[in-house]
Amino acid sequence: MEERKMTVFGVGLKIFRPTIIYGLAALIITLIFPRIFLMTFLPSAAFNIMGGMLLGIGIAFLFISGVAVKKAVAEERLETTGTFSIVRNPLYFAWIAFILTGSALATQAWLLFGMSAIAYYKFLHHIPEEESMLEETFGKEYLEYKKRVPSIVPNLKELL
Repeated sequence: MEERKMTVFGVGLKIFRPTIIYGLAALIITLIFPRIFLMTFLPSAAFNIMGGMLLGIGIAFLFISGVAVKKAVAEERLETTGTFSIVRNPLYFAWIAFILTGSALATQAWLLFGMSAIAYYKFLHHIPEEESMLEETFGKEYLEYKKRVPSIVPNLKELL
């Protein structure tokens, strides 16, 4: 049997390749037809501020989670602390909830909200592949972690 090895990217490239293709197409359509596809019901500054805040949170979440997962992969251990204690896939969560949504707001291009939907759909489709590798690698430790911590949407009740 072929040995599979976990990488820092996990299944992220399979999730984000179609998401980025859609995003580029949506952005081009918005640039060609701005009267139809630009959000204008608030001042541009409001969209920029909201989008910038989400992007800032997302970038911080990505950085913190990325450093932690890179270290865990190098040490060949399962990361379950920090952002990984509230959601099993904090990097994907940051992209879907903050980065892609913040980009849609900051650019005022409502079609870009579809990027989050596509990324979430692809996540649901490809995450079993990544979890299978984690189960093979970490066994019972991962299965117990999987029972405690949600996959992509943090349990807000436990955070409060």
